[in-house]
Amino acid sequence: MACPTAVLTGPEERLLTALAGIEVDRNLRRDFPEELSMPSVARRLGVVRSALHNPISSLESKGLLDSIKSNVIGAPRKKTVLLITKKGLEVASNFGLIEKQTTKLNQILGRDKEIEAICRALESPGIVVLTGLPGIGKSSVAKAVCSKLEQEKKKVGWHTGSRMTSTSSLIESWTDIPVSENFDELGDGFDPNMVYILDEAQEIHRRHADNIRRVLENARHAKILVVTRSPSTFSSLSETLKITLEGLEIEVAARIADHLTEEQATQVAIALDGHPLAIQMWRDGDDVPIPGTPVADFISSTVLDRLDTNTAQELEDLTLEPFPISRGDSITDLSIDNLDDATILKWSGSRFESQHLIKHVKLASLDEDKVKSIHERLVDRWSEIEGFEARGHEMHHRILSGQSVSKGLAEDVFDNLGPVVASTLLSDALDNEERGDLRILSARAAIAIGEAKMALRISEGLTEQADRLKIEMESFRLLGKESRFLAAEEELLSKLGEPERSQVLIRGAVRLHDDRLPGPISRDLGDEIIQRLDRIEVQVDQLDASLLASDLILRYLVASNLGDAVKAAALRSEIVGLIGEGHRRLEEIDLRLKLKSLSDVNSEDLEKKLRKIEEKHEKLRIIHWIFAAAGELSPTWAIDTHKSIFLQDNPPIRREHARIEAFSWYWRGFYDRDQRLRYWSEAAARLRLIGCSNASMKLIERIYHEVRSQRQ
Repeated sequence: MACPTAVLTGPEERLLTALAGIEVDRNLRRDFPEELSMPSVARRLGVVRSALHNPISSLESKGLLDSIKSNVIGAPRKKTVLLITKKGLEVASNFGLIEKQTTKLNQILGRDKEIEAICRALESPGIVVLTGLPGIGKSSVAKAVCSKLEQEKKKVGWHTGSRMTSTSSLIESWTDIPVSENFDELGDGFDPNMVYILDEAQEIHRRHADNIRRVLENARHAKILVVTRSPSTFSSLSETLKITLEGLEIEVAARIADHLTEEQATQVAIALDGHPLAIQMWRDGDDVPIPGTPVADFISSTVLDRLDTNTAQELEDLTLEPFPISRGDSITDLSIDNLDDATILKWSGSRFESQHLIKHVKLASLDEDKVKSIHERLVDRWSEIEGFEARGHEMHHRILSGQSVSKGLAEDVFDNLGPVVASTLLSDALDNEERGDLRILSARAAIAIGEAKMALRISEGLTEQADRLKIEMESFRLLGKESRFLAAEEELLSKLGEPERSQVLIRGAVRLHDDRLPGPISRDLGDEIIQRLDRIEVQVDQLDASLLASDLILRYLVASNLGDAVKAAALRSEIVGLIGEGHRRLEEIDLRLKLKSLSDVNSEDLEKKLRKIEEKHEKLRIIHWIFAAAGELSPTWAIDTHKSIFLQDNPPIRREHARIEAFSWYWRGFYDRDQRLRYWSEAAARLRLIGCSNASMKLIERIYHEVRSQRQ
């Protein structure tokens, strides 16, 4: 059936055209090329990102476009990705904006036998491990398997391993559900009708590799293909079918070198034992290797030897980079072009790294002192480059050059590149130097990605007992071990003097109120909050004003929610005496309580009030209160307003902004059943990251319930 005619504005048409022209491998699920990220699309169209908000919202409302926060290939942080829908492609085609959009089968020469064997094995639950030398074609075979399965109408989940892969990022990209440290429970998240592919498994950092291996070995009912070099953590997986790729047959291998004559191609194919990437690297004028020449020797003596001095040095730098880089980062355009012409670069969108075969050979040729000197040189280079990603590179090179990492740099990486990147770098840093501040950050990173047991192991090395107890409290909350959490907290309180003890009690009460999914305050929760506040022993005049205000506001919210009007009125008077009647914080609380029942509010007045608010997070906060009051009966204008602004690129400035953003993903999933798992998974991850471990845990329970319900 033809798609109904849609009316597009000029900006909408240009955006749709740009997206329709980008080839997307949908098998990647949540790992998309950088060309689809909002910053890249804006650059391509020559506009600022804010200029895309209106056309994006309009195209989304017409069902022509989806905007999501997703992993981007080669980038250490999630970005807003723009995906044209099937309907959008039809509209673009009908308008003549594109000639055609086709999904083509990845075809590679000489691997039919292996592809068939892998596909046949993946018809039943189990793990297939595909191994072979660097550059032998493992990823190409995996992509061909992926395409073949897709053509057979089978669902495929794909993840490319890297230093940015953790257990949580792998499972979430495969299944759209958040990770649990209960590996048996994780099995419920795998769809028995789906095939899961992990490519480049050997690139996963050792900090996460062992946990991921345990996840794979416990996924008894899943169909999984693991692609890895050997030896690696994953090449020795137990109870698997192992398939090793060898060189191509000479007749086939000669056909892949279309830049050579037939005679040259045959000679080179024989000499290099059918190694496809090495054959493509041979150039006219190179000596034909002696038959049986090891591929590594050919790379060293021929491919690398023909590079000029500057390009060779910059290749050394590139092989030691922890993440793919872009033009303008740290290597000259001339060297990039030279390396690309020599088939030495591996591209992911606009980012690149050295081919793993080249990296493997180059690193083997460098001694320890040389490697250290390169890292030192790269510290100087990256420290002068601005941007969050530059700090990740700088931290990596400081660690591996033996330099100390400042707490500020480590916190910068944690806050801006996220806990997965931080967890790997901090693991390396602690191998380099034992420091309490780095160990605390490492434990926090583990908690943020849901690895409470790992956080407990990391915290065992802390010499300051108070620091260890704080990590234990967070970890036990995440594990749902309330009695152990309370025991750790009591021990901590016994060691603290004032005002620190009161601070812990009040902040703990605030967390009890905030660290939960939307809904009314129960009598039990209200009593728990008040009992905690009643344990404060210092006089009121000894409390910091902001802590005292928090104490009174919490009591006021509990009394109001539980219907104690007399107590609520008295507490409100105390709050007014402390911060003033017109204080913004009090006005917000009054509005929040008023919105407990939408029948008491004029919907038109509320809509007008929201239109006057420009700041994204202030607007979202009020909409969330409306949602909490009305649930499924929320007004359409509130749902539509929320959808139009919740992905706007306004970074959180305060901690409460991050909490609002986390709950915006919860509410999107509440109202969008089709995308519920994806939205709630993102919400759970964000809640965990900001310390709302109880809310995250409860949401994960709901997600697993949704998964089970869908499969019954």
